[in-house]
Amino acid sequence: MESWVPLFDIFLNSPSPEADASRWLQQSFDASSSSSSSTITTASFLSLLTKPSDAIVADPSSSPPHKKKVLWIQTLPNAVQSRILSFLTLERRRFCTRDLSKLAMNILSGKQEVDFWVKKAARNLLDTLSETNYEWVYGLSLDSVEERVEDEFESGTQLA
Repeated sequence: MESWVPLFDIFLNSPSPEADASRWLQQSFDASSSSSSSTITTASFLSLLTKPSDAIVADPSSSPPHKKKVLWIQTLPNAVQSRILSFLTLERRRFCTRDLSKLAMNILSGKQEVDFWVKKAARNLLDTLSETNYEWVYGLSLDSVEERVEDEFESGTQLA
């Protein structure tokens, strides 16, 4: 987590977070390619963003606040979430398309209310991914992803 603090500082404070974050990521990759130990990878960043976290939800209709599992990115302020999603859209070629799609779909399909700009950034991320992959992901029901993939794998057909 500590290795990502400078990047989150950019998302929080920069007037042009996408460009500054892209520059930081490139510099981090250049630095990590010359060292033997690297914790800065696109997979580790997406893993951090999608890590399940407990959030305390205060619902006016129920008296005591309750805990709810959310993605770690959803614990961040809405402005930071939308900036991160915009950055991922800009840098999508560096990241696994399937993981980006899952992240955006999880944000859009959650049961909690999603901020307008976060929703817009997540939809924009999906829209910019390849058309074939977008159609494949859009047709998925998040509850039955594993079952569908296993069924199609066992029958020898590929996902459309």
